[in-house]
Amino acid sequence: MDKDRFKGRVAVVTGGAMGIGGATAQRLASEGATVVIADLNETTAAANVKAITAAGGKASFVSCNVTSEEAVRSLMEGVVAQHGRIDILANVAGVTNKKASVDEMTLEEFRRVTTINIEGTFLCSKYAAKAMKQQKYGHIVNVSSTTSVMPTTYGNTAYTASKGAVSAMTRQWVLDLAEHGITVNAVAPGPTLTPLVAGLGEQMQKDRIRIIPSGRLGLPEDIAAAIAFLASDDASYVNGQVLVVDGGMTVVNHAAKR
Repeated sequence: MDKDRFKGRVAVVTGGAMGIGGATAQRLASEGATVVIADLNETTAAANVKAITAAGGKASFVSCNVTSEEAVRSLMEGVVAQHGRIDILANVAGVTNKKASVDEMTLEEFRRVTTINIEGTFLCSKYAAKAMKQQKYGHIVNVSSTTSVMPTTYGNTAYTASKGAVSAMTRQWVLDLAEHGITVNAVAPGPTLTPLVAGLGEQMQKDRIRIIPSGRLGLPEDIAAAIAFLASDDASYVNGQVLVVDGGMTVVNHAAKR
């Protein structure tokens, strides 16, 4: 870990209150970035800001609904007004769907998930990119999923569709933004021990571990490390890629089909 890797850089982390977003905010701040956490969970976000600053980092919190264009525009313009620039955007905010077969999933549930995961990623990238184009520099890192590579759980239509779209947008935006000095990449986490997964119970965790060659669930810090790499100048020639971080799970599943 390089405490000066992001020195002088300003990072916006959506969903940065906890889980993968929380770990990402901590990782970027620990390497010198000034971090703005965008989330709706004020209590948890404030606790993460406190933890970051206690460790010597720089962080603040802005309440933001990523599905509201007005809120996202205000967030990004506010960051530029206060800090002068946006160098990194980590699009971590997202939700999963209530498990249901395609013939039983409601349109309301499908739209809830795709609105947050697709439109939220689009809006945040749109307004961060405006700032990045002005400075001819920036790194956008989206969070996709192994479900964008292959189906991994039952009843996941909305989530799978949304993360497939995130991967597709990642590749598309390279054509829009590369000439302006902006890279766009994504990470695709496998099963990760977030509060959501922890809440599924010990047996569910054991079932998932059985199909992971590394023999464990991912940690939010594992995903944060991959995001930090893609957000850094170490990855300046990496563009339009979806980096799978899953302990080898998808390799085994693909091999089992042959």
